[in-house]
Amino acid sequence: MSTISAIVTGAPAWVWAVLALIIYLGMRALKPGSGSPARFSVVPGIFLTTALGTLLLSSRLSDILPFWLASCLLGIGIGVFWTQLLRIDIDRTEGIIRLPGTAFWLVTGLMVFGMRYAIEVYLAFNRNLAQEPFWFALPYAVMGLGTGMSAGWWATLMTRYLRAAEA
Repeated sequence: MSTISAIVTGAPAWVWAVLALIIYLGMRALKPGSGSPARFSVVPGIFLTTALGTLLLSSRLSDILPFWLASCLLGIGIGVFWTQLLRIDIDRTEGIIRLPGTAFWLVTGLMVFGMRYAIEVYLAFNRNLAQEPFWFALPYAVMGLGTGMSAGWWATLMTRYLRAAEA
């Protein structure tokens, strides 16, 4: 039990704040919602800005960039596919997008957080692996997947919004 306690108490407070934010946003997404395109751009914008900042601050950008890009492309595909399945109501006169409630973001957010957290814990217990290219790049690949899903969702949502004006 002391190992589990050490894992939980050893994480910085901001990690638990991120988890709380993921749960909060995921719970909000369970209910139908509406908003402007700008409102639906905030969270994907934060994800992208954070991801790019983290990448640029890495001392091994050339090692991690291929992993991040590949997983980001996969994430974009998932985000696009998911958003195309959603029944979205668009009111261009009022500038409003109405989305159905979905568990997708709660489940996905918890999965991505869990993967990233588990990898970091594993690397903390196996410090010798942390410098190997695969293990060094793996947390960035998970970040790329989440960023890509968010970007794919946003791009498809905005495309559908803009096309609604043409119809």
